[in-house]
Amino acid sequence: MRKLKTLQLIISQIICAAILTGLIFIIAGCGVFAPEPHHRELDPSLLPAEYAQLASATNIFSEVTLPRKWWEIFNSRELNTLIETAFTNNLDLAAALARLRQSREQMIIAGAAGRFTLNGSGSAAVSKEGQTSPFTVDNTWENYGLGLDAAYMLDIWGAVSSDVRAAEFMSYAGAQEVEATALLISGRIAQAWVQYKTAVMEERLISEQIKTSTQALEILKVRQRAALSAAVDVYQQESQVASLRTLLPQIEEQRSDLRIEINNLLGTPASAPLPVAIDEGTLPKPGELTAVGLPADLLANRPDVHSAWLDLQAREWSAAARHADRFPSLTLSGALNFEEPEVGDLLKNWHANLAAGLIGPIIDGGRRVAQLRLAQAQADESFARYTDTVLLALREVEQALARDRMRRAYLAAIENEIAVNEKTLSESTNRYRKGLMEYLNVLTALSAKQNSERRALAALSSMLMNQISLYQALGGQVLEGVMHE
Repeated sequence: MRKLKTLQLIISQIICAAILTGLIFIIAGCGVFAPEPHHRELDPSLLPAEYAQLASATNIFSEVTLPRKWWEIFNSRELNTLIETAFTNNLDLAAALARLRQSREQMIIAGAAGRFTLNGSGSAAVSKEGQTSPFTVDNTWENYGLGLDAAYMLDIWGAVSSDVRAAEFMSYAGAQEVEATALLISGRIAQAWVQYKTAVMEERLISEQIKTSTQALEILKVRQRAALSAAVDVYQQESQVASLRTLLPQIEEQRSDLRIEINNLLGTPASAPLPVAIDEGTLPKPGELTAVGLPADLLANRPDVHSAWLDLQAREWSAAARHADRFPSLTLSGALNFEEPEVGDLLKNWHANLAAGLIGPIIDGGRRVAQLRLAQAQADESFARYTDTVLLALREVEQALARDRMRRAYLAAIENEIAVNEKTLSESTNRYRKGLMEYLNVLTALSAKQNSERRALAALSSMLMNQISLYQALGGQVLEGVMHE
């Protein structure tokens, strides 16, 4: 009789397990209806076949491809050192790397929601009971226990896997954000370096102009004592020298501000010495532009564009997960427990259970529907931001190409103006010495020449600054191994 009951119990357990397994497979079969994310693509008409400025920008491009570290195109040890130092110490870049680590841990957390979990437990208890009247009685009970609890949530509708995909794309977007930050920092340092070198060169130029103008002033004073020049000529030349001297404090202030800015980008105190001396040397000569590629290349080369696209993918997968949250969820759980009053007999007696739980929303006040609509609206916002980022990238390249063409023409015009001013100054000086012209004409020609020299330096600096903006706009991966750290 006892064997018959045991057999009946075993058969009933097998039937329950079979029914449970069949139920699992039937419900899991519904996974084919799991919602898929709505992937949107950029309107192809937004990407032109080539840049419009290339039609008019002839003979300024070389066959050289822009290096991954674009600033190396300038062949400056100073600039290379500054940027590499910034990549080590810059706080904005450190913050971006910290956000990347956070996103990668979030990806692990999201994936853990659908993983098998196993927990262990242990217990030990001692109970004692005593009685002293009418005679002493002491009773002691001991109880020891061990347990294992397991659980697994079946991802029937793809909610967990969609959240995992969303977290993965957010992590990839974080890596591109690091690249975008590094690209921005490299450009800011390069531009600050160009401005600082410009200020150094301008200070030298003005000092030379002061020296030249002072020599002319001394000659005028000699001529005045010999009654060959009027006092007003001396006063006019003194005014011109004084005007030049007023420019030096402004340049010194600019150099101080730029040094502080560079230190800030390097992540060092404002008063700290720079890792490399930048007070010597001259600006690099702007050469031909490197090959700029096609507008479609920006989708892969620009880290901010790539990050915006990855963010869009993450938002779309998140919306799919919120859609799946509206369906029932199935969880399997099991437990195995051992309990005995003697430690040595702990594993002799045990009991186990296996359960499946199905839970689904009935009334939630519209929370899940609102969460779905929120996720869809966030995806719409992300798509608009992605499109805007692409258009911004195209605009930045087009503007930089147009400015390069016009600034080359402007610099050539100023160089021609300098040559004309030199001839004018030479002729005016000769005629003044012969008494055929007043000194005011000489002073006017000298001032025009010196002014054009300063404008030529400013034009050279502006052209280099624009080339930096262009190379930034073309994008690229300036860091190594960010995606795989």
